[in-house]
Amino acid sequence: MAKLHKFLFTFDVEDFINQNAIYALQKILIMLQKHELTAIFFITGHMAEKIRNYPKIVAALKKHEIGYHSSSHSVHPTIPEYTDMKNYEKAYRIALERETSHINPLTGRIEGEGGICTLQDVFHPKKIQAFRAPGMCWTPPLLEALNSLGIKYDFSSNLSLSEPVSYKRTTFYPFTATQRWNGTLYDYTCLLNSIRRHTITVFDLHPTLLVNQIEWDSIYYRGNPKMLRTVPQRPAKEIARILQKLEVLMKQIKALERAKIIDTRINLNASDKKTTITKEKIDNCYQTSMRWAINRFNYYPKFIKDHFHEFFCETYL
Repeated sequence: MAKLHKFLFTFDVEDFINQNAIYALQKILIMLQKHELTAIFFITGHMAEKIRNYPKIVAALKKHEIGYHSSSHSVHPTIPEYTDMKNYEKAYRIALERETSHINPLTGRIEGEGGICTLQDVFHPKKIQAFRAPGMCWTPPLLEALNSLGIKYDFSSNLSLSEPVSYKRTTFYPFTATQRWNGTLYDYTCLLNSIRRHTITVFDLHPTLLVNQIEWDSIYYRGNPKMLRTVPQRPAKEIARILQKLEVLMKQIKALERAKIIDTRINLNASDKKTTITKEKIDNCYQTSMRWAINRFNYYPKFIKDHFHEFFCETYL
């Protein structure tokens, strides 16, 4: 019997400023429960601090896989900024400190425990083993720091497009197939093509974009703001229409699962498939990973490319 193609629903839960992002998250959780689907929710430290005040949401999330989405997402210094130093080991130590800390959202300074520690506390006894970097913008010192904190699965890299591959104690899941969903014929065609071609298709959405017109973190594009500001909301009818289209997709995905065409169960496992590393592949991985930093924040790293080559060409101790 042929092995079923995997389809993974994933959501990036990061908007701790706009209250309607909580509403969007609630609606998604209700729809998933209604259609007996599970997902991976990648949650930031800041958002975990907010969610802990909503016990019903925490209880609903515990029925799913919980992943880590960095301590503070777009607060400066961002991941590529604070790891962009010549000394790899120093960058590793800084990543270890910042990703276990609460980061002040206006100054970027460390203020006590937070980050992945908050997720571990809020969702105990679940293990936090998966990670997706904001904007898919990861760096090797960061990933190695997170690995020492229990992260075994990465959903940020384009090392693979079809199936998980392993390297240095981390299993890299395939690059995201889509990050926006408008329910158009084009959207469905792209998604079905991905399911047909790939062993695993990773579907990723941001709850905040279902209810807001622009990215919540646009206030950080030119540096840390002086105050936290909300962004324009979508009209109520538009929100209802978008949520309806998402639920239609969930119904259709569930139908494909019942027809034994796909498998949507979340079952993260270490891969025994090794990835072939070449200079071209390293350079491509680096360039893809840095797009968010360059395009969103106009930040051009100085040393991170060297970190990628060190990570993939030598064993870091």
